[in-house]
Amino acid sequence: MSFRSDDRISIFGMLRPGPGQTVTRAVVATYSLDLVALLGFVLALGGDADMEFETSPLGLVRAFDAMRGRLIVLHQLGRVVAPSAHRSILPLLDTMVRAIPADERSESWHPKVALIRYIRGGEVEWRFWMGSRNLTGSTDLDAGILLVSTKLKSSKTIPEIAKLAGDLLEEAELTLSELSELKNARWRSPAGVAVKDLRWRRPGETRRFLSDPLIVRADRACAVSPFIDRRGLNEVLGAGSANVTLLTTETAGIACAPLKGIDFRSHTPPDPVAQVSVEQQQEGSKGEFVEPPSTGVHAKLVAIAKGARTVLMLGSANLTKRGLVGPNAEAVAILDVTDAALSKSLFDFAEGGLELGTARSEEELVEMKKAERQLDGLISIFLKLPLRVSYDENGLSLTIAADADDVILRLASFATSPFSDWDAWSPIPQGAKSVRLRSSPVPLSEQTTLLNFRATSLADPAIQRTWVQTVPTDTFDDESRDRALLARYVGASRFRDWLRSLLDGVDGTAGQRWTDPARLRICVDASGRLAELFTLETMLAAWARDPAAFEARVSGMTEMLESFAEAFATIPDDGEREAALTDLAEVRPFLEALKDAIGDLR
Repeated sequence: MSFRSDDRISIFGMLRPGPGQTVTRAVVATYSLDLVALLGFVLALGGDADMEFETSPLGLVRAFDAMRGRLIVLHQLGRVVAPSAHRSILPLLDTMVRAIPADERSESWHPKVALIRYIRGGEVEWRFWMGSRNLTGSTDLDAGILLVSTKLKSSKTIPEIAKLAGDLLEEAELTLSELSELKNARWRSPAGVAVKDLRWRRPGETRRFLSDPLIVRADRACAVSPFIDRRGLNEVLGAGSANVTLLTTETAGIACAPLKGIDFRSHTPPDPVAQVSVEQQQEGSKGEFVEPPSTGVHAKLVAIAKGARTVLMLGSANLTKRGLVGPNAEAVAILDVTDAALSKSLFDFAEGGLELGTARSEEELVEMKKAERQLDGLISIFLKLPLRVSYDENGLSLTIAADADDVILRLASFATSPFSDWDAWSPIPQGAKSVRLRSSPVPLSEQTTLLNFRATSLADPAIQRTWVQTVPTDTFDDESRDRALLARYVGASRFRDWLRSLLDGVDGTAGQRWTDPARLRICVDASGRLAELFTLETMLAAWARDPAAFEARVSGMTEMLESFAEAFATIPDDGEREAALTDLAEVRPFLEALKDAIGDLR
């Protein structure tokens, strides 16, 4: 463990279940969210492969089934992105995300936290991660800490974790039993590091994270943050040292320098909302987000040292008033660091930046940033509109229960499109109560609460922002939609593989990738084929080895068969459709016989 820029650790790897472990609860807080990164997280937590982006097609189905209803991601409203690819499967994630409607003109939902519960047999393990990384494809330099619950008596309880879970993460609605486990858990920290305190803030609250010195009369201090302001830096100067080496970006540094007590150093600006390229992950890659590492700095930390002791504040808070004082929602850890090598690597990292130049930012760039901030302010007003999405026999429509503010429509134009059809933009005119997005019925397997939105500055059309947003609906049932989508994804070509994976636990798609297109089905006489693959005696033997696991695998199969029937009925090729429906007709009596036999044996 160190702060060397080449010493990177995969968060997905740290949070992946160990051998025999199953995730029963997972809560993530992030500012921005990439849906493909979230899909990778689902595959890491619910799958059984080492490489989340190379999971097989049926591995994806299994991972989603394992995580449905167990994972919730809390994110800033309006800060979800998704690439144009993979949109046929991404709607599965719409029940796993929940927007926090903080008004970014004054405050943001900005914590970065992960809290995961695992079980193996009767043994429970919790992992708690806190840091600066968003759930996106960014490869910027971030920093975080992982704590793991343990039975070791040398470890200690950290009751603030339970308090944070019940307060900062209240939208995740952890149970009283889960909160009690967290309160009583003992935690193992990285070697040479001990947790002194956890500090957090809900949106709109004010709480100074550095109200008292971290160390009195410190002899050395450094800080890292891509975003700063003078109020935030004055808070840092009150942390115990009158002189601080600060690593930030050139633009941020020029805006605040000079400031007595701060030695400004510069680093490349971050790209924290970079999107994931799944294809790049699959090209012989090892680990998480393996494209050439960015040199951008996105970590947020303050380190104060005296002799051999260093106290480190690490987390999501930038060194700004909104970050260190409020009203942004943030989370930080106060750590005692006794590992001399770790402390040295941190100070070397901060001091390794370039000396801040005296050149001023180009006027054109300053004006562009100003226009972007103005557009973001208009988007914040737009995000307050009460929206609903509805699917009916006439297609897909977006309803607006209140008039859009005249000011935002005079300064920006807004448009929306179906999640699966990025280019089919429909403008949202002034006074509109409803916008029709599709004029033909939408199959259940394609229905989702996700919509695309776009805002464009009227003063400068080059200033534009697009995002993905979940919009409430009551026109489809989540579970029925999920079954329909998975049945369409599995398709006729993988139907037998899916059936076998449930009946005997063998993944017939192993070696394939979930991004691979389904192979064309060879239409042959299917008579008797199932009898060759699955016999009642073989299935009963599998059931006898582990009755609970076997019955768990086949539970819900009947409901899925209905979804397969609907999906197969739409296959355009007559021979393909007939073969698929024949398979389905054979499965029904086989399952009935299996259920009857198991019932008789109980």
